Amino acid sequence: MLGSSAFITSLLICLLSAAPGISAESPQPQPEIFDFGEIGITDEWQHTFRFENSGLEALAIKDVQLTPPLVVTSMPVRVPPGSSGSVTVRLEKPREKGEFRGSVVVNFRNEGSKPVFFGITGKIVPAFDFDPFPVFFGSTQRGQPKTDSIEIIGHESEPFEILGVKYTSSRFTTQVETLQPGWRYRLSLTMKGDGPAGHMSDTITLATSSRKHPFLEIRANTNLNERVHAFPDTVDFGTISTGYLKTSPERVGALTTSLMLYQDGGSDFQISAETDVPFLELSTFQAHLKDRYEVRLAVVPDKLKSGQVSGSVVIVTNDPEFRRLIIPVRAVIEGSR
Repeated sequence: MLGSSAFITSLLICLLSAAPGISAESPQPQPEIFDFGEIGITDEWQHTFRFENSGLEALAIKDVQLTPPLVVTSMPVRVPPGSSGSVTVRLEKPREKGEFRGSVVVNFRNEGSKPVFFGITGKIVPAFDFDPFPVFFGSTQRGQPKTDSIEIIGHESEPFEILGVKYTSSRFTTQVETLQPGWRYRLSLTMKGDGPAGHMSDTITLATSSRKHPFLEIRANTNLNERVHAFPDTVDFGTISTGYLKTSPERVGALTTSLMLYQDGGSDFQISAETDVPFLELSTFQAHLKDRYEVRLAVVPDKLKSGQVSGSVVIVTNDPEFRRLIIPVRAVIEGSR
């Protein structure tokens, strides 16, 4: 990323080149660059830039060019000779987090009067950051505990504490660790490896000492796999257009998808697969370690019929505990053959 000075220099060259009657090679005064440091996504911020009219006639302001989401909140219509002019700008909302590099260009109606340039730089930060994301994606096998963690970083002017953690799930436990008192904490989620199999989504609520943000929410998406399981556990082809396949038959191969069947700790895993979906053709392939299988689902275009499809792939295994797995299959077929 360009530094502030390099950014403004580059911006000036572009703007001056585009401005009528102004050459990029013309000597220009060093623009004022204001660095606002760090501000929050919702914090109020505005700044006033000042310039001098050293000419012999009043300057009439034509317009002000701004980098969004900057807006002008105050400026004079005319600046008398020998006087100072000012332009006040505000950073509107919504605004994206991250480095901000902007410009304010004041254009005049007076013939021969060159624009006045100002630069703005800084960083926009949320009140709280979650590293990597404000959501857990946890998956484990039954009987195998697994821990994931998220860091919570405060950017408010005052330090904060995490006062409590609330959730309703019995599938996992949580723990809070202080990394930097008042500013940085680690929230760990440990899946216990027991309870109902499958996917669950829960909300973890953090009670904090922040006056503006007394509660923070983190999503907990967890998945508990049985010793024998399929991935994915549902196959959704979305919408299949027979008309499109007729004009572009080479795209049929792109519809082929795979199911993976796993037997945790297996050494001689065996399966067979069948389906009640008429347009699917199944083939199975055993992995070298013999603890998993791939089932390929290929679409047969000639068997596609218009309408909504709700069927399944049935897997029969040699595992004494998990003899049969059913994987739902969904699709919407448009057009007909």
